Amino acid sequence: MTIMYLTFGQKTEYHVQAYLSMLSFRRQMTGQDRIVMVTTAPEFYRHAESWADIIAISDEQVSQWQGEYHFFWRAKIKAIEFVGTRYAGDDLLYLDCDTVLRGPIGWLKSQLADGHGLMDTNDGHPSQMKTKTLRMWNTIKGRTYGGITLGPQHNMYCAGVVGLPHKKLAETVMTALALCDGMLADQAERIVIEQYSLSVALYEKTGLVETRDCIAHYWAAKDEWQQAAEELIARAHLTAATLDDELRLFDATDWQSLPVYVHKSSTARRLRNLAGRLFPDRDYRYIRNGCE
Repeated sequence: MTIMYLTFGQKTEYHVQAYLSMLSFRRQMTGQDRIVMVTTAPEFYRHAESWADIIAISDEQVSQWQGEYHFFWRAKIKAIEFVGTRYAGDDLLYLDCDTVLRGPIGWLKSQLADGHGLMDTNDGHPSQMKTKTLRMWNTIKGRTYGGITLGPQHNMYCAGVVGLPHKKLAETVMTALALCDGMLADQAERIVIEQYSLSVALYEKTGLVETRDCIAHYWAAKDEWQQAAEELIARAHLTAATLDDELRLFDATDWQSLPVYVHKSSTARRLRNLAGRLFPDRDYRYIRNGCE
């Protein structure tokens, strides 16, 4: 199985999350598995070059993958296509950075081997959602893209995990791109188009199995996981840890104590912002060059 990631830019936090996810899979991999990192910032993954394939891409490549309508997340589908072509014959598992393997990797492999597609969580039908997602649905409902007429059977799955059996990979990706480009041409709300395109394509071509009980996708609890990930990586760096040492550090961390979802109160956020404006920090002092 090929396990792939896609990262952009220089924000360290995303690369820290990705490295933690890579470690979580590396500890269960067998000789027939590989990790592939497709990135515009390969310098963040030099420490992983001995055990992962690091593929550098340019900002121009990302822009090209965004397509005619310049939709940023279309690049996710194109990256899956790129890796699927490069490692033809492998089942493929795409992962967002903020994911960690918590269950057996063998379960994921067996689902793909049986021809099932994988995605994170079934979020329900977009007609039952709010604001932008509902506006998207109201534009595209009943329309046909890539030979598929969108209807009540097409739920929205979270695309933090996308698993594709190799025999259906090319056809499924082609369908997802047709869906994505068709929705963009019809000027649908752009926020979750790639997510819905992948959901519909996998549902139609492979059937779908949720991975939420096997892979933790902590998109709504990043603060807690980020702190734990930075602690692990700092310890590894400061102790000149080997890969085996890093994997032992991973196993010694109590990941089950971290929530994968936290409801953040919007009222609390507004009150914190108001307090910050009413009582701002002051009397900043800085290091000066030379001695006083």
